Amino acid sequence: MSAAPERRIANAALELASRQDLLRLQTRRLSAQARRCYERIPFYRKRWPQAAANITSYEQFRDVVPFTSKPDFLGSEEQMYADRLARPGSRPYALHLTSGTTGLGQEVHPLTRFDQEGSASTWVYQARWAGLELGDSVFYTFPVGMQTGGLWSSHASDRMASMGFHMGPYSTERKVDYMLRFRPHGLIASPAYLTQLQAVLERRGVDPRVELPNLKAIFIAGESYTLDWAARSLAFWDANISEWYGCMQGGLNQAISCEHGVAPGGRRGVLHSMEHRMLCEVLNPDTNEPVLPGEEGELVISALYREAFPVIRFRTGDRVRFLGASCPCGRPFAGIEAGTVARYDDMMKIRGQNLWPEAVDRIVFAHGDIEEYAGTVSIEAGRESIMIAVEFRPQSGLSAEEQTRRAQELTGTIQAKLNLRMDVRPAAYLSLPRYEFKVRRWTDARRTGRDVIRYVKPT
Repeated sequence: MSAAPERRIANAALELASRQDLLRLQTRRLSAQARRCYERIPFYRKRWPQAAANITSYEQFRDVVPFTSKPDFLGSEEQMYADRLARPGSRPYALHLTSGTTGLGQEVHPLTRFDQEGSASTWVYQARWAGLELGDSVFYTFPVGMQTGGLWSSHASDRMASMGFHMGPYSTERKVDYMLRFRPHGLIASPAYLTQLQAVLERRGVDPRVELPNLKAIFIAGESYTLDWAARSLAFWDANISEWYGCMQGGLNQAISCEHGVAPGGRRGVLHSMEHRMLCEVLNPDTNEPVLPGEEGELVISALYREAFPVIRFRTGDRVRFLGASCPCGRPFAGIEAGTVARYDDMMKIRGQNLWPEAVDRIVFAHGDIEEYAGTVSIEAGRESIMIAVEFRPQSGLSAEEQTRRAQELTGTIQAKLNLRMDVRPAAYLSLPRYEFKVRRWTDARRTGRDVIRYVKPT
């Protein structure tokens, strides 16, 4: 049995505190933030009862503060400045956009300089816990634009005084060239893009354990992944893999891995919620009641430190598994399960059955011979049809005939395990889309020419 990883402390006052002390701190900040929002932000004053300004407990907060959701924050920039910017003060230092992947549009969120600093400061925790030191170099593969993911990465490097290599504009081949040239200590990528980088290194015959000797940690976000994928990636890169969960509305990375990483002992790891900065509720989407440890629910977030426009009780639409404060690292933070965050609106209903994309991921990627896939749901001859195109890794050494047989085997396995017929077919290598962030492997062609109503839980 491998030894437990060395615990690395970034903030002893928090990380060594009791659970009760942490919750008391969170409640004080929640009370102060609710009062500030009611008194200084027109958006909330119009929607909240006056009692929201005087809450003293989480139970009171739940009783009086309503939920918000994405449609509440869509609109013109003029509306944003008139309705959502705290007064007095709160001069915006930056504007961040959401990715718009839900199809409802992009939100615009103002940030003060304090907000910007805070959004990057959780990186200090994650980087330290994963093994990085001040001054280590980090490769960021996300493109830097108006969206939070890239903007966060540029500020994060400053907080650790690290040498930040922002590789977003370059091709994958060029990124690999620079990695081999500068040999970073850390690498940030989505799971799908990490697989793509691995494929390039394998084609070149590069062993990262030899050619990337400085690599200590890889940081991932943006999609779920299987334990098989985690095991193969850990073995190939020979570096700690650390995950984070974040969204623009929260203004920071709300949950992060500790030293134990994403798959300690072959099991799912814990993403620790930054509860001193954020209230993270995990609620049953049907009853709005908190779930118990081990149960799944929707993540609802409230920013406790934001100045310009703190988002309060925001329904993320993300399905997570709540774990409570259960990590062997002993920190007091409650957490969610690593690698299984999914969107409720990613669920597809096919032939009367609910299908989650990650259920297909687990089957398709189970043996490591498939690098990427793309699924399409359509209507053919009045019947719902599912087609999956799969790309086999060149290193699998499978002939065309063997790939066809393997695809047929997958068709049978999927039908046996998911009770849905999916026609799996081989595709030419590199013919399918690749993703640097926010993987979207499924296309629902049934929606063509139709209005789509997204699930939004009523308040």
